[in-house]
Amino acid sequence: MSTAQAGARRPLTILQKSTKKRVTVRLKNEVEYKGKIDSVDQYMNLIMTDAEESRGERTLANYGRVIVRGNNVLFIRLEREL
Repeated sequence: MSTAQAGARRPLTILQKSTKKRVTVRLKNEVEYKGKIDSVDQYMNLIMTDAEESRGERTLANYGRVIVRGNNVLFIRLEREL
């Protein structure tokens, strides 16, 4: 195994290890969800808790639980812990 392969981190593995941590998920239609990852599967479908839906600076809704289909996701950003 090369050094590049040994140091490589798979996005799915990082997400699976980030359950119960806060993330921002932006969809292809520019809607964002901020909340905690409850679970993620191999297609990067997400179940989030304490989720807030927003577009730009405007909050559209608050949800206890939301399911995000992986093929609609543009990016997922892990929030830094303080």
